[in-house]
Amino acid sequence: MILGYYYHIPICQNNGRLYVPGYLGIFLDALASEVQVLYLFMHEGNQQQIAEADYELQQSNIIFISLGNISPAWHRHLFHKKILSKASPVAEICDAIIIRAPTPLAPFFKNDLGKPRLIFMIVGDYLESANHFKIKNLRDWVMIQYLKRNDFLFRKVMRSADVLVNSPSLLNKYKHLGKTIHLIRTTTLTQHDFFERNDTCENNTIELLYTGRIEAAKGLFELLASLAQLRSLHLDVRLNIVGWEADSKKTIEKALLNKAIELRVEKYIIFHGRKKIGQALNDMYRKADIYLIPSYHEGFPRTIWEAMANSLPVITTCVGGIPDYLTNNENAILVEPKNITALVKKIILIIDNRDLRTKLIKNGYLLAKQNTIEIQTNSMINVIEKLLID
Repeated sequence: MILGYYYHIPICQNNGRLYVPGYLGIFLDALASEVQVLYLFMHEGNQQQIAEADYELQQSNIIFISLGNISPAWHRHLFHKKILSKASPVAEICDAIIIRAPTPLAPFFKNDLGKPRLIFMIVGDYLESANHFKIKNLRDWVMIQYLKRNDFLFRKVMRSADVLVNSPSLLNKYKHLGKTIHLIRTTTLTQHDFFERNDTCENNTIELLYTGRIEAAKGLFELLASLAQLRSLHLDVRLNIVGWEADSKKTIEKALLNKAIELRVEKYIIFHGRKKIGQALNDMYRKADIYLIPSYHEGFPRTIWEAMANSLPVITTCVGGIPDYLTNNENAILVEPKNITALVKKIILIIDNRDLRTKLIKNGYLLAKQNTIEIQTNSMINVIEKLLID
């Protein structure tokens, strides 16, 4: 099979080698291992994005077809025909093209490329994000209108395309739109990422961990407030934040630090920065006692699988696709978003209740075993092969 792939996260080149963020690179290498050729129809990164591209693509059958330098979403929307024309000659020899969505160019592939079979791989929801966005000025209002317009156009195109989704909630949302629709879980776990242990919370200091993007919608201010309450109860806990912020000025990180000073817990919060996926990131999970991701909205965070694979009990929120995969008190603890009181109570519960803690660790580990990149990529390719035959 000759397969194409598009997503707006750019590729960075150095001496003929291709680099992308780790979570994307692991997926692309796994995908390439299942096909004859994988053409990447992608943009080239700017200076800031070069720093984020920490994974070198390994498979020799990956070929990069540049769509030019990454530009703002509005520019890609307005000049889609010119941008996608760079993909057209090679796209014609592809059996299918996977378009990871949502993305600004998604509505335009069918008209601009035409021939290849299009498969939309939906891993999130622009409108869901927009519903949680606070409009502060005219620019914010314009952005919301753009997201709504893009979603409307995307839904129209979806009716004549095949669709892959990564959660039952997205499956339910789009089941009447796609020509065909299939559930495929997304993950970055390889068979080498697992670390089995029976228990955590065995040292004097309890290490709380969050990994992922640094943004308010991930519930980081609620985590900070929880830390302050736990310290006020004389619990020896520390909050470790591993991740990156889209804003190079680190606006959210600075706001969190200022809030920590206000709450007098600045000594108990550590920003570790971005960790390369694999050993460096796994080391952070293996030093932690409890993993927390109290997001306001989500698809399904891949970091939950990573935490479970490293034998961590998980506390998260019952939003998006999370309750579709996780069962409260069986393989994770689920709380309502923005509920600091519940978050504090559940952290204390895990610390105090060894039987519950070890059950969560064991069940989470077994669940993660079912969600490796090898298993899920093979399932995806099987679906695509059947689509091409039908």
